[in-house]
This record gives sequence, C-alpha cells and structure tokens, in this order.
Amino acid sequence: MNNNIKTILISPHSDDIAYSLGGALLKNYFEKPISLLTVFTKSNFSPRLKLNNPDEITRRRNLEDLEFTKKIGIQYNSFHFPEPPLRGKTTHADIFESQDPCSDPIYKEVYLSLLEFIKQFPNASVISPMSLGDNIDHQIVSKACFSICQENNIDVSFYEDVPYASLLTLRQIENKAFEISHHLKPDKIDITPEFDEKLENLRIYKTQIGRRIPKGVFIHAVRIGIDNEKLIESIWRSNLKKCIYYYTCVGKKRKYERIWK
Repeated sequence: MNNNIKTILISPHSDDIAYSLGGALLKNYFEKPISLLTVFTKSNFSPRLKLNNPDEITRRRNLEDLEFTKKIGIQYNSFHFPEPPLRGKTTHADIFESQDPCSDPIYKEVYLSLLEFIKQFPNASVISPMSLGDNIDHQIVSKACFSICQENNIDVSFYEDVPYASLLTLRQIENKAFEISHHLKPDKIDITPEFDEKLENLRIYKTQIGRRIPKGVFIHAVRIGIDNEKLIESIWRSNLKKCIYYYTCVGKKRKYERIWK
C-alpha cells in the first residue's frame, strides 16, 4: 500500500466513482497518488448479467473495480460490508427512506473502519459522496466521512452521486450541500474532451450497466454547464420536458461534473 496517498475517493458501491467522477479522474483533477476505497462490496445485485450467486456477483464486481482502477492508474482498496438486501433491507423504504443513517446497525462499524483507513494517510484529502438520492449506504458513508474529517481536521469535499443527481433539481442539490455545510461551494469540472472515455470506462461494470448508459449520466452532465438555472429548474419539474431536453440538447453541449468544497 502506498502511504503517500494524497486523495482518497470513497465509493459506497463498486461503480459510484466511475459514474460520478470518471471524467474528473481522466482529467487529472485530483492530486496524486490516489486511492479508491469501495465500502459495500458483498452483493447479490447483478441486473445486467443476471447472476444468482452472491459470492459470484461479489467476485465479479470486485474484478470490475480492479479493472477500472488499473485502467485509470489509481490504487484500489475495499471493505467487505454487505449491501442492503444482504442485511435484510429489501424494500424501497428500507433502502431509500431512512432519516437517520447513524441509527443503522452497521453505521458504527463502517465509521470505525473508515476512520482507521483514512488516518493511515495523514496528508490526504477525502472525497465523499453527498448521498443524493438517499440510498442508505450512501447516507452512511457520507455521514461517517463528514464526521471523521470534522473531528480530525481533515480536508473533505463531496461529489454529486450520479445518476441519482439527475433525479433532483439543481436547487435540491444545493440544499443538500448546505445541509452538510453552509460553507460548501461547487467547483465545475469541464469533462467534455473526456466524456466519451468516461462512458467507455462505465461499461467495465458489466454486472450493472448494459449497452445503454443511463440517461441521467448525460442530462446531469449537460445541465451543470447551462447558466440559465430558472430554465433548468422548469425543465426538471416535468418528465416530458426532461425527455425532450435529452433528445435535443445532450449531444451538442459541453459536459461537466461537480465537486462541492
């Protein structure tokens, strides 16, 4: 393990960094050396390859992360926490409607594991999910990272969880950032030259992603660069308008990712 790591990317699941920061990594936005840590790796979720055995799904997803990090040229680490269905959380409400991630039985163990890992790299900044979309695993990781960094005076920034971010208005994303800290401000990263390669790298995750990349990856990347926020807010209140927006604008505009610092 390289103890001179300068940036720690925290990924709740094995594809979250590729979705959310795949362009920024290709653009060399973060200080190197970089370590990606995936927290919840035991899985029974493989919607594209239709696998049934959790051990095989877990193995395949680990190999996908290894292939992605090798291609990007960053260090890979993982914990072995189970995803919600393997913890008995099987309903939409169980996974997406928790109001208090700290009360989850697994929170303390995740917090302590993250604390031990992060403190190995005293010169590193932490990049955490915002937990847009309120997936319980994203909430747990975001809350734990913020608490650890605040308690230990460690620099922390937050990425917008894609494709969940595409389901929210820009105002809702801003409100989420301010819930974390009123001091956070967005930094836009132009990934237009890197966007096609980002999509190519997303296809490494064959257990999760089919031939078609989710539309949310495109529409969120484009709308970040549009200055007329009132227009974007109006579009995002209507699924029909979003659909029209996708087919008329997405291939023609510049594309971005955002980090909140």
